[in-house]
Amino acid sequence: MAWRGIKNGTLLDLMTEEFQTIVTTDKNLPFQQNLAKRKLSAVILPSNRIRIVIALMPKSELALTTIAPGQFVELTISD
Repeated sequence: MAWRGIKNGTLLDLMTEEFQTIVTTDKNLPFQQNLAKRKLSAVILPSNRIRIVIALMPKSELALTTIAPGQFVELTISD
């Protein structure tokens, strides 16, 4: 999408135009950005390791169907 080099709030603003929810491993996102002012939500994974992402697929699917704009959902393996 030619977004290389675009950072922080500007990047989130661009994402809002294209996406409803992002999936990330950035655990600091809820403390650094206010998604409530955007129509964007975020599902936060504990790692981008394939085995962890696969193990969290059921929780990820549930989060993606229930999350509302402006919300963050942080997934964990131990739940």
